[in-house]
Amino acid sequence: MPIDVARYHGWNGTLRGPWYSALAVTRTTLRQVFRRKVLWVLLALGLFNFLLYFALIYASTQLPRVGDRLLERMDFVVRPDAQQRNGYLRFVEQQGLVVMMLLAFAGSVIIGADFRQRGVAFYLAHGLHPVHYLWGKWLAVAVLLALVTALPALVLFVEYGLFTTDWDYWWQNRAVVSSVLGYVLVMAVVLGVLLLALGTWLHKTVPIAITWTSLLVLSGAVAGQLTRSTGNRYWLLLNLWRNVRVVGRWFFGYYPRPEDRLLAPWAALILGGLTALCAALLWWQLVRLRRWD
Repeated sequence: MPIDVARYHGWNGTLRGPWYSALAVTRTTLRQVFRRKVLWVLLALGLFNFLLYFALIYASTQLPRVGDRLLERMDFVVRPDAQQRNGYLRFVEQQGLVVMMLLAFAGSVIIGADFRQRGVAFYLAHGLHPVHYLWGKWLAVAVLLALVTALPALVLFVEYGLFTTDWDYWWQNRAVVSSVLGYVLVMAVVLGVLLLALGTWLHKTVPIAITWTSLLVLSGAVAGQLTRSTGNRYWLLLNLWRNVRVVGRWFFGYYPRPEDRLLAPWAALILGGLTALCAALLWWQLVRLRRWD
């Protein structure tokens, strides 16, 4: 068959740098994720909490007595007070449960299936560098996190500014934007790299979900039990999810407990070491696979 009949043709567009290949990996990964119905259910659960706060903020502007009381009972402080309490921080942390469930089920789709079905060999055989491959996969995780945490929180921030007569609300509380983005960035870096590392070794959904839950949930139970039995607060550093929250709260400057501020540098050091270790394991796994192919 002639080449023209087979519809093969040369590329006539503008050639871009190799980093743009990561965007193709991200786009392909997100398409695979959004084909799973269970992930749409988890996204809907995450948006349910957003719709609740959206309605309460609207009620606080139209019915101040009712809406403000409801927001106060839910500890959603729209205007940060002198104690640095911030309702947007509370909203992002409440989304943590949805984030853990979403990533637990999405891990096998994001990267586990590539190793199980030898899709990584296909990517690397077409001249894609392991760095670009990992960058594209991490961007997919970051997009999923942003859809559940950062984007809804910023929409709530914009909503309250639109419904109030004080147009200076956005400028006076502009730090909310950088604080939310910083908190979500910490979650994306730590949880994203950890999820990718687990996916390269476990591949399937059930092992990834069990290991993921053990690291984020059971570690907290063990840390709490050791802290209560010994009275040493440094055992709390074994709680991985708590470390993420402590480091993320640094962007808001809010630590409701004195020990959180004391343990924040150690938590950041542990998360940094864990992220570096997972990144090294990812690199070793991909380089080994590339040499083998």
